[in-house]
Amino acid sequence: MFMNSNLFEPGKSKPERNFVQLAVKQNQRFDGRRSNECRDVELTFGADWGTVAVSLGETKVLTHVTCDLGAPTTSRPNEGKLQLNVNLGGVAFLDEVQSTHDQRSLTLNSLLERTFRSSRCVDLESLCVAAEQHVWCIRVDINVLNHDGNLYDASTIATLAALMHFRRPDVTFADDELRIYTEKEREFIPLLFLHYPVSVTYCIYKSSGQPIVDPLLLEENAADSVIVLSFNSYQELCTLNAGGTAPTNVRTIMQCARNAATRAKSLVDFIRKALSLDEERRLQDGRLVQGLVALIGDNQQKLSFRKLMGHQKQEPQAPQSEKMDVDTKAIAKPNVEETAVEEEPDNQETDAPVDSSSWLPQDEDSQELPTPSEASTAKAGKGKQNRSKSKANKKQQAKKQNHSDSEEEAKPVI
Repeated sequence: MFMNSNLFEPGKSKPERNFVQLAVKQNQRFDGRRSNECRDVELTFGADWGTVAVSLGETKVLTHVTCDLGAPTTSRPNEGKLQLNVNLGGVAFLDEVQSTHDQRSLTLNSLLERTFRSSRCVDLESLCVAAEQHVWCIRVDINVLNHDGNLYDASTIATLAALMHFRRPDVTFADDELRIYTEKEREFIPLLFLHYPVSVTYCIYKSSGQPIVDPLLLEENAADSVIVLSFNSYQELCTLNAGGTAPTNVRTIMQCARNAATRAKSLVDFIRKALSLDEERRLQDGRLVQGLVALIGDNQQKLSFRKLMGHQKQEPQAPQSEKMDVDTKAIAKPNVEETAVEEEPDNQETDAPVDSSSWLPQDEDSQELPTPSEASTAKAGKGKQNRSKSKANKKQQAKKQNHSDSEEEAKPVI
């Protein structure tokens, strides 16, 4: 009898789900983050071109890019190929049952293909050497070393960084002969990109309407719905993947989309800065870079998102905080005096009758409302006055009519 491996995965049991739902309802997370706060992203570049390790908290992904010459497809004879392969062998609890392993790998592989292949982020026409004969076939291997939630974002960041870091050899095709140059003969050529997509994951719970970004494994498995948004550096939507049982309205999705667009743009800027620092390090070290063992260990240089992108955001905000402190000190004193003055008459007039003029709506020409007794007498008086006025008006009209008739009759006689 085989046991279900889903029960051993964090967040799959009912007590854990109830505990996570209660924590989210109280706006609390297990690592102390806020609902819109992400974990730190760390990039580590290896010795070979296209070898990148990404750490998103305890979630770690290793990506390696290779290339080879091959024949193009008949439908697109002048375009190269881009293949993505996901390996979850490093995660123990996902490999206990084959069905769980296959399901996770297929969903992750399909999401990556939609993000990079369907959106056509890489210029595949630039990979063509000879139309209908030879093209470059780019293969990306994504190896999951540890899974602690938000594997989609870590895989997309690792794939994009590896593709941007990769260099292919130069090739010439003349007289039906291919010649591949080494790195010493000619410098390697980077890939051409049309845009740079990055995904951002949100979790939605029925107990709370506030979505959670960058979830942990416990929060991700206990979520009712998961939304994955992929944006490029131009803040254009590339892919949208939403599924679950929690109802999501348009307002929530638009809120997630705005935050994901800014997050994706900042991540692309971080990857570009990390690549520039890696190039400087390679030139200084004379291309003597440590191997893959140092890449996984702690002795390799790691580039942190908060260190590279955090200083630029904090410097312009420092003078604003000082101004805000001065303004709050200046405004604090008059507010205290006003409250002290206003509280005195309230304490004295506790037994006084309620004045309706302070909370009832009034027109410009309106006056104070009368009491019920005054209103009844006023209505009665008004009714009598109106009746007397109407009788007097009728008598005057009758007299005028009689007078006019007498004048008309007297005129012809005269």
